[in-house]
Amino acid sequence: MVVDPPETNADLARDAGLDFPILSDPDLHIVDAYGLRHVGGGPDGRDIARSASVLVDGAGIVRWTSVTRNFRVRPMPADVLTAIDALAPAS
Repeated sequence: MVVDPPETNADLARDAGLDFPILSDPDLHIVDAYGLRHVGGGPDGRDIARSASVLVDGAGIVRWTSVTRNFRVRPMPADVLTAIDALAPAS
């Protein structure tokens, strides 16, 4: 699997003004931990990560996921915001 090295991800996060790191997982440890390996799914038959969005709360608990078979498909922003709102304590 070809992934961007940590330095490239750090540059991307800085350039985009993100205040969190972007994961680089060349050995697929995290991909496998989340069950996201797409065996042979790369254009050259190599294993790749499935397209996934994961919402993790402050305690590190996965609260929402969106996994697709098509890397071009992403969740709609309204769906992500709804999932975030569901985590907020009622006021």
